[in-house]
Amino acid sequence: MPDLRLLSFLDLVDRSRTDPRALAELEARYRTDAAILVIDFTGMVQRSDRLGLIAALADARAAAAAVQPAIQAHGGQLIKIVADTLFAVFPSPSSALFAAFDANIQMVNFNRDRGDDPLQACAGLGCGGCYLIPGEDVYGAEVNRAFVLGEDVAEGGQILVTPGFKAKLPAVPQGVGLHAANADLAHRVGFHFFEVRDYRD
Repeated sequence: MPDLRLLSFLDLVDRSRTDPRALAELEARYRTDAAILVIDFTGMVQRSDRLGLIAALADARAAAAAVQPAIQAHGGQLIKIVADTLFAVFPSPSSALFAAFDANIQMVNFNRDRGDDPLQACAGLGCGGCYLIPGEDVYGAEVNRAFVLGEDVAEGGQILVTPGFKAKLPAVPQGVGLHAANADLAHRVGFHFFEVRDYRD
């Protein structure tokens, strides 16, 4: 019988189907609570069609580098980048929210010399239990919801949050609004969500 402590996350997942000890090992080693920020960038498909994949990917990598200081400044950990989508985790929903605000500011600076070809961040935020493999991957229902919001729903500059994120946010910062999404859109997405609007000076 193998020593479960030596198995990887995915090996434990596979083994958990028949060995309850593997699930216990997963819980002990990888289970945590975190706020999740997913950032996607606008126009990747169109940019690939117009400029070619490599040029579009280079732009996406430059944009990702531009927002990473915002993640680090608020105590976040960048977990992975898939094409033009970043996944980061934070110790609290407040820190994740302010990282998303600062990421938008970083993109304004990034776009100063880009003329009529700006890139904008599309952010999805979730918060809750997840399985975290630091520097490698993160899994969980709130991760999935944040990904859908950042990748598929948010438009450039938008910050969208899950109900789970809203429920765990201690207080809405002064000058910030949380607005329920259109019911028809929420129905199409498959869950309710909220748009964050920043009215601060």
